[in-house]
Amino acid sequence: MTSHRKTDIAARFDAAHDYEQAAFIQKQCARMLAGRICQSHLLHPPRRILEFGCGTGLLSRELVTAFPQAELHLTDLAPAMLDRVRRTLAPLPATVHLYVMDGEHPQPQDETGGGFDLITSSLCLQWFEDRAGAFRDLVALLRPGGRLMVSTLLADSLHEWQESCEAAAIPCGVPDYPTLTQLQQDWPPGGHGQWDACPLHDPTPSAQHFLKGLRMIGASLPKNGHQPTLGLRRAMRHFDSHFDHVTYQAAFGAFQKGH
Repeated sequence: MTSHRKTDIAARFDAAHDYEQAAFIQKQCARMLAGRICQSHLLHPPRRILEFGCGTGLLSRELVTAFPQAELHLTDLAPAMLDRVRRTLAPLPATVHLYVMDGEHPQPQDETGGGFDLITSSLCLQWFEDRAGAFRDLVALLRPGGRLMVSTLLADSLHEWQESCEAAAIPCGVPDYPTLTQLQQDWPPGGHGQWDACPLHDPTPSAQHFLKGLRMIGASLPKNGHQPTLGLRRAMRHFDSHFDHVTYQAAFGAFQKGH
């Protein structure tokens, strides 16, 4: 059953009508992940692909272009996001299927094909509560030799805003992102996976601009248990006097299922 938090996440992304205007880091990650996917599949292009958390289709467009002969299942928790993908990819090739799915509890449609050669997602995993369980279920959907290739955020992301909240002596709502070690430990048995990190800098002229950008991309939901607090303006003033960007620590993971 969809939890209250999952419902809230879907609602915020449904309402993110200007997502791509503010999705600077999301676009970078999608391009970087697409490059890694293409490099890994030079000799054997994937025939069946599942993307979870497809959003407005930043990675989806790269996949459709790179693998025009593949059957693609593009899924997201937020129905409105799928409508945006449908418009940006119109006219849709017959081999592209769009439907609502929770990537943390994957239930793909039409499993008569016998599994996927590639399962992928860009900047969706950070919303999962049980990452290890999701990896186990996703890898189970791969064919032998298939790959799970994803990107997510690491601990110390948005440290500029965290420092500003600390200076203002207020709680910070930035989620507790994992370390590379934690991500590596989450891989399931039955294959081999690895992670690498890359810092990405998002220029922002002010704290107000930064916070508005989070709302525009639907990513303003704070970590569990965080409550709005007085003192936010103190944190914003500290940010404005010390920073002109925020840093995202991006992690790229690739897992290949054993034969």
